[in-house]
Amino acid sequence: MQDWNYLHTNCFEVTIELGCVKYPKAEELPKYWAQNRRSLLQFMKQVHRGVWGFVLDAVDGRGILNATISVADINHPVTTYR
Repeated sequence: MQDWNYLHTNCFEVTIELGCVKYPKAEELPKYWAQNRRSLLQFMKQVHRGVWGFVLDAVDGRGILNATISVADINHPVTTYR
């Protein structure tokens, strides 16, 4: 689903696997949190990096619907929706 969401909706998803057990027991979750808390929080802070902003009409300053944004050497244009 991650690939489909990225390619068709520009929604980025991440799966983080912390071990070999798909569904650890509830009593083991605090251990996973303690071992990975700092790393996970640092990872979450990365949401503020990258390119972001608004695509505005130069004349009236309104948002441009369906504007396509492309980055050189990346074959995945992004389209605005508002």
